Amino acid sequence: MARTNTLQYMILGLLTRQEMTGYDIKQTFDKEKAEFWSAPFSQIYPELSRLLKKELIELVPDKVENSRKKTYRISSQGLKLFNDWLKIPLTPEITKLNNDDFVLRLHFLGKEDQDILQPLMILRKKTINVELAQLELELVEVVQHPEQYGRELIIKKELANKKADLKILNSAIKRN
Repeated sequence: MARTNTLQYMILGLLTRQEMTGYDIKQTFDKEKAEFWSAPFSQIYPELSRLLKKELIELVPDKVENSRKKTYRISSQGLKLFNDWLKIPLTPEITKLNNDDFVLRLHFLGKEDQDILQPLMILRKKTINVELAQLELELVEVVQHPEQYGRELIIKKELANKKADLKILNSAIKRN
């Protein structure tokens, strides 16, 4: 699966919920998304400009004359693009799902989207199992080199994180 512009989809997804300023978007990142992703103003505002040029979002007319504050809303074209991306069917050719795409989709899918969520979680589970195997091999190599103890700790931390992710995925897959 080609790497997607996750910032584009995050902004579009947020604008499906309500009209927002660039500042509102940044605040939402800081409050709701910081546990898995962040974006500075230096990325948000250029992306908003790109989305405007592509007509995926539009400016909300100002109620206050000469206001410098810009409020954005998703356009019908942007909504279609977002929904199409969110619900891209997972075909047999897709063998890996990167964490950004997975978490971003997961964030915007609801319980009514089980037909999308289940294959998504199963694919992510397969990807994590491959990543675990790679990390285990890397760990076997690193433990033989005491001078790389810091790297060993990093690998062990990543292994623990992946195993925790796998446990959550297994629980969610079994539940549904």
